[in-house]
Amino acid sequence: MRKLLLGIAVAIIGGCALFPAVEPAPSAAESVTAPAPGTGYMKENAEVSALLAYYQELLDLPVEDLKREHQSVSQSFNRDRSELGRLRLAMLMSVPGAAWRDDAKLMALLEGAASRYAPPDSPRRQFIVLLQKLVAERLKEQKRADELQQKLDSMLTIERNLRGRRTQRQ
Repeated sequence: MRKLLLGIAVAIIGGCALFPAVEPAPSAAESVTAPAPGTGYMKENAEVSALLAYYQELLDLPVEDLKREHQSVSQSFNRDRSELGRLRLAMLMSVPGAAWRDDAKLMALLEGAASRYAPPDSPRRQFIVLLQKLVAERLKEQKRADELQQKLDSMLTIERNLRGRRTQRQ
């Protein structure tokens, strides 16, 4: 049995050598121009990972600290308009239950991101596209919920009117 497992392991490892080495995706700096071939997207990967960790930290902040962070990041973004600042602000605008949460403004913020025009394999572009899809889905769900609430309100009004007519007849 051990010889069989060892043989399978050797075959798998040996089989991997038959495949050509995969070149890492190109790297991108702060600009959205295509990176030099073979340099990887290491900086963008690190930025996206840091943004995800930042979001996780935001979820754990007390309300007052979250408000201060929002003011600080908003002011910073208004001063320098950096792409990373834009994404930090987008993370803050995505926090559930925050008073400043506005999906329409968040969508506009994401649409203004220069990284939307980066190569398709850019981690930053992929992150922005993901956020846009999540926000669009949330907007669609909210619209549907609003429509259902309107229908429910209409039905309740009809029911009240019918009850009123019944009491008038009696």
